[in-house]
Amino acid sequence: MSVAPATPAGMPADLPYPAAPPYRCGEFGGGWTMKYKAAETVERGYFTGLGAEPPGHYLEHDGYCWMSTSRLERESHAVHVARARGTVVVCGVGMGMYLYNVAARPEVERVVAIDRDPAVIAMIRGAGAGIDTWAGRDKLRFVQADALRLTPDDLRAATGGAAVDYLYVDIWPELCDPSAVSHMQAIQAVVGAAEVGWWGQEVDFVEWAFHRRPAGHVPGVDDLRDFIAETGLWTGEPTAAYVAACRRAAAVYEERIPFTSLAAAAR
Repeated sequence: MSVAPATPAGMPADLPYPAAPPYRCGEFGGGWTMKYKAAETVERGYFTGLGAEPPGHYLEHDGYCWMSTSRLERESHAVHVARARGTVVVCGVGMGMYLYNVAARPEVERVVAIDRDPAVIAMIRGAGAGIDTWAGRDKLRFVQADALRLTPDDLRAATGGAAVDYLYVDIWPELCDPSAVSHMQAIQAVVGAAEVGWWGQEVDFVEWAFHRRPAGHVPGVDDLRDFIAETGLWTGEPTAAYVAACRRAAAVYEERIPFTSLAAAAR
């Protein structure tokens, strides 16, 4: 049974704090290994900054840590757990933590989980994440496909032709991937969701404003409207509370990698 974690100080009050499935450690084929970190360490959360990181699980691929139950991972999913409803398409299965949380939401009717790696799907559908204990597990449908090569037929077969209410994409190994927005635009062109979200979009929005507004400008609701208009990605009705959360995440991230450095790396 999964135990709901304590919400860390600094987490936006209007957001849920995602729980983790009941993972089982072991090797699951395809180079994927689930492990457990027993010691408390010091890490950065997505909203909460540098602080104590409790014990938790992490997923390795050929020795490289791909995902974990860290505060950064949980906090960066929170907005997109809260906004999920109706028919949800998820690109990037990972450790299944996002799937676990959205499947349990009464507002969610079905979840289509897409991943290009059959071993990842097999791990989550098998014993790796205790899927037999999940609330809402009957809502899940898995599709083996590359999200960037997804076809309308792939989608139609999984949704039964239902319109997609929310699209969430988490397919990048690191936050602020320079291709994230263009990848989202390509995937959304096929999915046609009423609303979209992606891993790290809050930081991506503030970085967008950083490079388009005068020095010292504090991004606001109007800036988010412009970001949505320029990208063509409807991320939900802009609110002051959400923009404040974006600024908080960006301030934490910029402690590690300044936006100026990100821009140079993307050129």
